[in-house]
Amino acid sequence: MDHARRRCNITLTLLLLAGFTFTSWFSFHMAHNSLSEGIIDETLPLTSHVISTDLQKQLQGPIYVAQSMAQNHFIHLWLKNGSANSEQLFAFLNKTKTLFKSKTSFLVDHSTQTYYHFDGQAHQLNFSSPESDWYKATIEESQRDYVLNVDASPQDNFSPIVYVNHKIIVNNALLGVTGVGIQLSDLQQLITHYQQQYKRKIYFADHQGRLIFYNQSKLPNHTLASEFASHHSEIISRPHYKFSINKQGVQRLINSRYIPDLGWHLMVEQTFTPETSLTDALFANLLLGGVITLCILAIAQLTFNQYQTRLESIALTDKLCNVLNRQAFEPQLQRHIQRAQNSRVPLSLLLLDIDHFKQVNDQYGHLVGDQVLKHFAKLCKSVARNNDILCRWGGEEFMILMPNSYIKHAEQLSERLRTALATCDCEVSITISIGVAQYQPQESEDDFIKRADDALYRAKRLGRDRSELAA
Repeated sequence: MDHARRRCNITLTLLLLAGFTFTSWFSFHMAHNSLSEGIIDETLPLTSHVISTDLQKQLQGPIYVAQSMAQNHFIHLWLKNGSANSEQLFAFLNKTKTLFKSKTSFLVDHSTQTYYHFDGQAHQLNFSSPESDWYKATIEESQRDYVLNVDASPQDNFSPIVYVNHKIIVNNALLGVTGVGIQLSDLQQLITHYQQQYKRKIYFADHQGRLIFYNQSKLPNHTLASEFASHHSEIISRPHYKFSINKQGVQRLINSRYIPDLGWHLMVEQTFTPETSLTDALFANLLLGGVITLCILAIAQLTFNQYQTRLESIALTDKLCNVLNRQAFEPQLQRHIQRAQNSRVPLSLLLLDIDHFKQVNDQYGHLVGDQVLKHFAKLCKSVARNNDILCRWGGEEFMILMPNSYIKHAEQLSERLRTALATCDCEVSITISIGVAQYQPQESEDDFIKRADDALYRAKRLGRDRSELAA
C-alpha cells in the first residue's frame, strides 16, 4: 500500500512539474490573446457606446435649434415671398445665435442659391467650388433631414466649427437649408476628457471620411482612408466593426461604431503591447495550472473515488434537508457578488426563518422538528426557480440567492413561499418571516447579508409571518 501510494505521489509530482513548466511557457501567448479579445469584444464597444450617447446629448441642443429654425413660420413666409426684406432675416439669424449661444447661424435660399449669414453678409453659392460640397451633401441626404459637417468657413473667420445643416421642406418642396454651428473646441474638450478618463484614443469621422478631433489645433488632414487604409470600406459599410493593426511590435485594437443620428463614425482605439499583459499572463498561468491540477486530481479520483464522493457530500450538503450547507453556499454567494459588481446585473437574497421553531421542538419533539425542516426545504425547492440557490444557513434559518433578479422578483417569491406554506400538508402548521435585500454596488458580502438580516429582524418585530424589504 505504501509503495503504491509513493508511486502515485511520484507520478503526480512529475505531472505537476511538467504541467506548470508548459504553463509558464504558454501562458504569455494565451494571456495576450485573451486580453486583446476581451478589450476589442467587450471593453472598447462599451466605451464607444458611452461616448456616442454622451456626444449625442451634447449635440442634441444644436440639432433641436436647427430643426426649430427649419420649421419656423417666419422662415417659410420669408422664402415664399421671394426673399424680401433681408434685414428681418439677418435679425432673426442674429437673435437665434445670441439666444442659443451658438457660434454662428445661417440660411440658404434654394431658389436663388444665396447664403445668408447672421452678421448681415450674403453671397451666391458656387456649386462648382468645393466650398459648396456641404450644401450638396445636405440636399442629397435621403435618410435624415439634417447633416453635420465640420468646416472652416471664411464667413466665420476660418474657425473650425461643427455645423448642423437642416433642410427646409414645405409640402414636400425644398425651400432651402438653415442651421447653426458650435465651436469645435467645445467638443474637443469633451473628447479630451474621454481620452483621459478611458486612457484610449478616440476618433470621429464625418460624412466626408475626415477624422475629426484628430488634431486639436486645426482641421484634420487625416482621413479614414489614410489612417486605416485596408479597413476603410468596412468601417464605412458596417454599423459595427472591430479590427486590429500590428505595426513595429505594437498592436492597435480598434472598435468602430456608426452613429445614425449624427451621420458620423466613432472609433475607439487602445494600444496593446505584450508588456501590458504581464499581470494578466500571471492570472492565465494560474488558471492553466488550476486546470492541470484538476486533471491530476481526476486521475487520483480513479483510486480514491468512493471516499472522495462521500467527503464532498458531507462537506457541501446539509444531510437533513439535502440542500447546500453554509460552507458550500458562501463561495456561490461570493461568485455572484463578483459577477454583479463586474457585469452590473441584479442580485437578490432572501433570508428565511421559521417562526417559533423552538416551540415546535419543545412541544412535538426533535424528530418532528426535523421532519418540518425537511418539508420546508422541499417546499422551497418546488417554489424557487431552477437557477435560484437554496441553502440551510443554520438551525431553522434558510437562504435563497436569486441571480439576475431585482428585489421586486424576490418579494414575489417570498409571498409565493408564504402562500404555499399556508396551504401545504405539513406535520405541524408553521409560518415564516422573511428578509429581502437586493445587492448594492460595491457592497461587501457581510453588509449584503446584514441588510437582509435586519429586514428579517424587522419582520419578526412587526408580528412575524411576513416579509420585509431591506433598506
